[in-house]
Amino acid sequence: MCKRLDAPWDDMTASHIRAALYFDQGAYLEAFDAQKEVVQSFQRSMPSLTRWCLPILYVINNDLRNIALKADEDSTLTGQRKKLEEAANIINLQKSQLKQRNLCKNILRALKAAEMPPLQSFPKSDRVTFRFYLGKLYFLEEDYPKARLASRDAENELSLAFRECTKASQRNKELILEILLPIRLMHGVVPKPEALARFPRLEQLYGPLTAAMKRGNVREFDECLVTSEQELIRQGTYLAVEKAQSIAMRQLFRKVFIILDSNTRIPIALFKKALDFVGMDVGVEECEWMLATMIYKGYIKGYLSHEKSFLVLSKADPFPAINSSSV
Repeated sequence: MCKRLDAPWDDMTASHIRAALYFDQGAYLEAFDAQKEVVQSFQRSMPSLTRWCLPILYVINNDLRNIALKADEDSTLTGQRKKLEEAANIINLQKSQLKQRNLCKNILRALKAAEMPPLQSFPKSDRVTFRFYLGKLYFLEEDYPKARLASRDAENELSLAFRECTKASQRNKELILEILLPIRLMHGVVPKPEALARFPRLEQLYGPLTAAMKRGNVREFDECLVTSEQELIRQGTYLAVEKAQSIAMRQLFRKVFIILDSNTRIPIALFKKALDFVGMDVGVEECEWMLATMIYKGYIKGYLSHEKSFLVLSKADPFPAINSSSV
């Protein structure tokens, strides 16, 4: 007498068998779709399972990735080499994309609900991988008011991943820095040139940007941003780096304050001259708007006297630490 498996194991088993048959026949695209059904069905079941399911999750995810590689290698039509990317979006915390991160959240909720051992008890390679994708997921959290807290969480996880990643894994360290550097730039933390020099590709990308930030040369920063635009978009970090322009502007305005011997009443026209000096052709009204933005973001403490065209700075800490400002 044949006994039928209970749901969802019946559908999972059938999909798994289809994936194996298609793969054996060399029909990798069909094998990928069948294996994807296995992974997605298993993920939906995870909240009701305990930690015994984790080795299975690892195997079916790894199978999905390997099938995706074969499917991409086998595809010759333009635009069809997408299976590896699709698999990465499904696999736990891999290549998290903004519109796909709900898949990662489902797995995270399941992991929190399970009685898991402490993270430190896992192999270092697994810890680094987990922290990297968790940090990347936090980095993508831009849809709620606590985005700044999320960026702090991302920085913490990525920093730990970078420290634990071995020196021999240069490529992995570089991948971590692709996200960690933009987050730190938003917080006003500029990498040391000697540290950046260990990663030539990132040095070429971020060296000119960080130099412009330090000098407060807003126009040079914007030009570097245009030059690096395509690479930053590919990495998914363009918007984060763009936010660092405010740091460059703060540096420029602070230099005006220092040159004037820390005078707390400064004509707006002098800030306009500073912008003119670095090649920013703006009117007085636009300069006033820039100063208002700096005050709103917390980069400057003070207020604007529109009637007298003056910026009146606070006597106590007129340019507060960037870490205490909103991003």
